[in-house]
Amino acid sequence: MSLFGSKCVRCGSRTRQIYQDKPTCDPCRSELELVLVAAREEKRDCPADGVTLTKEIAHGIVIDRCPQCHGVWLDAGELERMNTDATIDAISAMSYGLPRV
Repeated sequence: MSLFGSKCVRCGSRTRQIYQDKPTCDPCRSELELVLVAAREEKRDCPADGVTLTKEIAHGIVIDRCPQCHGVWLDAGELERMNTDATIDAISAMSYGLPRV
């Protein structure tokens, strides 16, 4: 490992973190773990048209999306979690550039 850390195998950013014996930054590690969670979830059919839903990751949440009608289906509590995360991000973005009093 270099003085500034190794490059993340996924995004190339510098990191000192190791995941599965490879340098991996925390955001990439979180995304990899979500992909593993999504792979273990059972497949569901779209309530609207019966097509098998695909698993996607959005805002750190595994969501079910219909490839045909493009409907998005959330499990219990996921919408609230997305709203909370979006609110926190918006507040952070608004307060970042403000002068301190």
